[in-house]
Amino acid sequence: MIEAEEKRSRGRPVTTDPAAVGLTALKLFHDLGIDRVTMDDVASEAGISRSNLFRVFPSKAAVIWGGMHRITEELKLQLANNPETSVIKLLHQSWVNAMHLLDNTPETVRLRLKLIASSPEVYGWGHAQLEEARKVLEAAMAKFEDPNSVRPKMVSAALIAVSMSVLTWWAETEDPRSVAQVLDDSFSDFEAIFAQVRQGE
Repeated sequence: MIEAEEKRSRGRPVTTDPAAVGLTALKLFHDLGIDRVTMDDVASEAGISRSNLFRVFPSKAAVIWGGMHRITEELKLQLANNPETSVIKLLHQSWVNAMHLLDNTPETVRLRLKLIASSPEVYGWGHAQLEEARKVLEAAMAKFEDPNSVRPKMVSAALIAVSMSVLTWWAETEDPRSVAQVLDDSFSDFEAIFAQVRQGE
């Protein structure tokens, strides 16, 4: 009877929690260095098989930049459902609201951002995902602009750049605010600075 139960137990698929495995990997990368940690090391530390790990995270880049696609999808929803007629307020509010997805995982988010800020190469791993989000912002702004205007591309690129600068600063300084709050406050400050410049103050 015991042998039969053991066989059934061995035959059951292993349930892998992506959040727990991701946090384990991020801690290893942060403590030991990304280059010094292999995916086999991550699997061993997480207590799962190599094949299960690669089903959840196919690469180190996927571990560090995990979740960005989900934020972009949420951004699309926020932009589509926000009735704001001011384009700056629309982009500001929708981007901040999408970032609320990260509010429940501050430790994971800080580790990811610290690693992203650690080298240009790691930052570059997420270029495609950041570009995907930028294009969503650009498309939303383009609805308010002349078809030949460069402003949608310019503003969307600026918003992504400002966001990454603010968030990596937030991670490295251990600022107590949530991701969404620090972005909201920083965007408001950014907008105020340009308003002063425009007024000649």
